[in-house]
Amino acid sequence: MKYIKASGLEENEVYYFEIDAHMVAYRQVSVVDGQCLVSVAPDFHLIETEVELFEGDEEIAPEAFNEIWRKAVMPYKEAWNKAKLLYPPGKNVVGTILMFYPQGVIIQLDQEAFAVADDPGLRSKTPPMWMYPGYRVEGRIERADENNLMLVLENCRVTGDKDG
Repeated sequence: MKYIKASGLEENEVYYFEIDAHMVAYRQVSVVDGQCLVSVAPDFHLIETEVELFEGDEEIAPEAFNEIWRKAVMPYKEAWNKAKLLYPPGKNVVGTILMFYPQGVIIQLDQEAFAVADDPGLRSKTPPMWMYPGYRVEGRIERADENNLMLVLENCRVTGDKDG
């Protein structure tokens, strides 16, 4: 992974990205007018295209990115800690597909708890017409992903039922 500090179009915008070799962002902190938006719940603010570098953008050390990340996600730690208590490893859960991220399929378990499921694994055993936001997913909590503040699901299946 590489870490980038990028200036926005406006003077009051700065973006920090964790990117892979293909310039796909996995984590992002957007600072606009001193306010932070992050790529985790509830913001889910992650660039949907490859990160394009411009003059003035710079690579930063992983430690620098992680320090910015740590500070930016602090307001979400209480909800994250609550989610880990409510959904410990081994617990069977039902949630709803919310969106698709580089990390996998984002599943909403409740108002403040989110999980990620392996996208290729889920697609391999799911009819294509069910791989959309709103469809229910059953699975088991495998572990907590502390970097992305999401629970990780295993043994998932899309049920074919749709919320709403």
